Amino acid sequence: MRQLVGVALVCCSAAAYDVTVSTFEGEPVLAHKFHDKPWNSDFQQVFNPSWVAGPRGEQGLLSRSQNCTPTQPGDCVSCQGTGEKASVLTFSRLISGDGTDDHPVFTHVGADSVVFGPHDATDDCGTEDPRIVFDVSSGLFWMYYTCFNSGKTSQEKITMCVASTADPTTSSGWTRHGPVGLPYDSKSGAVLLREATANDPEPEHLMYWGAGVIHLSRSRDLTQWPIGTPFLTNTSWGNPHVEAGPPPLRLSTGDWLFFHNSWSANFPEPPGYQPAWVILSGDDPTVIVQRASEPLWSPADADWMTGDAPSWCNVPNVAFVEAAHPVAEPDTFRVYFGGADAVVGTAVVKVTRS
Repeated sequence: MRQLVGVALVCCSAAAYDVTVSTFEGEPVLAHKFHDKPWNSDFQQVFNPSWVAGPRGEQGLLSRSQNCTPTQPGDCVSCQGTGEKASVLTFSRLISGDGTDDHPVFTHVGADSVVFGPHDATDDCGTEDPRIVFDVSSGLFWMYYTCFNSGKTSQEKITMCVASTADPTTSSGWTRHGPVGLPYDSKSGAVLLREATANDPEPEHLMYWGAGVIHLSRSRDLTQWPIGTPFLTNTSWGNPHVEAGPPPLRLSTGDWLFFHNSWSANFPEPPGYQPAWVILSGDDPTVIVQRASEPLWSPADADWMTGDAPSWCNVPNVAFVEAAHPVAEPDTFRVYFGGADAVVGTAVVKVTRS
């Protein structure tokens, strides 16, 4: 029996899943300040990270970082602009474990942490919200990110771009490939890479992308993508807007866990941005076999997600998952997310068969 959810097919599955938060850290892992205490970033806003496992074994977060100064805790500055206010991407190395029982610790974020940033009129207001995948066949990391510029309209300001490098932890070696061919206002591209084989040396890759509606695109060229078709348009509990999270993660069953974000019709009022998930079929990742019946958590769970004093705020009521990786335990994942568009938080998510 099949039914339509948005336009994404949801089908029966041999496996039913429970997806739960097993650990939620009570304080940010990256922040300029936590409440009234100096923390570990020189940038006033550090948020929306991508997980990076570098070529020399280093692991860490590639985060959106920028500088707009609130006058007091709880003031939400909605940081944007050129120059110092523009977003750059900083790398912070993991210097602890980040398994299920660990409290992750990262190196300080400062000016020497910047690995990527604005370079021309396409991104003079910032390079934002990266999502990174590693292509084994080429040895390259591919980064899909938002080029934010000072265009005339809100749609013209935003375009999805792509860059590649052999080492995303440094500022050298990047090749900018420019916009990926999607229309203005495109962003948040989570790519599922298909490995090349002797029978298929140029496989078709999948991209789940978009904010408001998540689209599904297919391409054999990682630099150019067609618009594709709407894939996910809402949540089962009533949030009318959805946005792609990190690239899908493989489960032991062969299915895929795809984190996505969602937000309420009255945003920025509560409940705001809430993380969610769907399970994609291992046989056909264009098919959803299960979707969340409720959010993983909500910004109301901590003041550093709502942006209320004594926390520092960029945009209120935001919990935005963009980075995730498996840990040692089967079907268990460490996720990192932006809180109030000002800090990075973390949690552990466990997937079990029900």
